[in-house]
Amino acid sequence: LELDAIRASLEQRVIERTRLLETSAEVSRRLSTILDPQQLVKEVVDEVQRSFGYYHAHIYLLDESNEVLRMVGGTGEAGRIMLESGHRIGIGKGLVGRTAQIKQAVLVSDTLADSGWLPNPLLPETCSEVAVPIMIGERVLGVLDVQQNRVNGLSSQDSELLQSIANQLAIALQNAQQIESAQRLTARSIRSDLIVRQIQETHTVREALQVAVRELGRMLDIPKAQVNLD
Repeated sequence: LELDAIRASLEQRVIERTRLLETSAEVSRRLSTILDPQQLVKEVVDEVQRSFGYYHAHIYLLDESNEVLRMVGGTGEAGRIMLESGHRIGIGKGLVGRTAQIKQAVLVSDTLADSGWLPNPLLPETCSEVAVPIMIGERVLGVLDVQQNRVNGLSSQDSELLQSIANQLAIALQNAQQIESAQRLTARSIRSDLIVRQIQETHTVREALQVAVRELGRMLDIPKAQVNLD
């Protein structure tokens, strides 16, 4: 009977492992089809939570100062509230900040037993948590963090699978950001050409300057721009 129990346990683990790997592959496949960064992070947190049955999932991206992680996607009502409030975490603080600092996954099986864990009043049922870095090479882009409402509810297996997803997410984010940047440059180039044509159609220096200032103000999103000629 004991041997049968061991065999059944092993078979269950294989089935669970296979299911998780299949789900991870499906998440990664869907990532490759999304080009908008905001939609990308939303799809990831929603799919990760739904597929793996986590209590909560969210994504942070490092800001330009490389000192603060800004939350850009989160599940449920808690995620919505944190997004609207501009939730941020400093490098080195909590599991998310620690992960970005050391560039490695951090797994806490019992959050109350971890002195560096930061409780969130919007997520009162969090009992275990794992955070994995989103990286390109040695450069940290952000952190994928998930939480579970059971002590020991997360394991090294979760950490490995989430890291695989985070690696795919890093590539997808980089591609999406490059496309977005190229689109902005293209739009600006088209706008610049239009300004040049409008200037060429003017008949006086004053008209040319007025067109240039007006259109450049619009392109750079300056509320009011004017030129004064003596």
